[in-house]
Amino acid sequence: MPPETDNLRLEELHAADQNDRARVLTSAKDVEALKKRDLERRRELFEMIARGEINTQNDLYRAAVIFLHGAEPKDFLAAHRLAVMGAVNGHRASRWLAAASLDRFLMSLGLPQTYGTQFEHDAEQNRYQLRLPIDDASLLHFEKRFFNVPSVMERLAQLNGKMIPDAERKAA
Repeated sequence: MPPETDNLRLEELHAADQNDRARVLTSAKDVEALKKRDLERRRELFEMIARGEINTQNDLYRAAVIFLHGAEPKDFLAAHRLAVMGAVNGHRASRWLAAASLDRFLMSLGLPQTYGTQFEHDAEQNRYQLRLPIDDASLLHFEKRFFNVPSVMERLAQLNGKMIPDAERKAA
């Protein structure tokens, strides 16, 4: 039977992943360094999975987050599988992650996203916008609610509410 305690090393990797995302990247060199750290985290995570060290719903969620920040379709698919398992095991935040990882996987294959979870930053206008295309025609009426996915308008308001006003940006 797997241990009932969270993997502490995975908790550290997840915290490092999140700290990296809290930083403002100002150069191509910064972005490349982030990609390298992401790759190192995924490599260590693959080893943990091979050793059977991902066991709790928190482990599943944290591992999914790390894979979501991958670079290839296989990373996004791994994120989706782990998030689904986390959701099935009762981890509420894994529901949204399952939807987001599926959208990212689909878009990495050149297909439209389904849930509308993927956005991109428009640097010229200093705001976020939905990444297109999107194909949500087959969604069940309650599906977005189940996966804790806000409407596109709600999510844009959240993302753009965090933006630095133009006057402050120019002064910085």
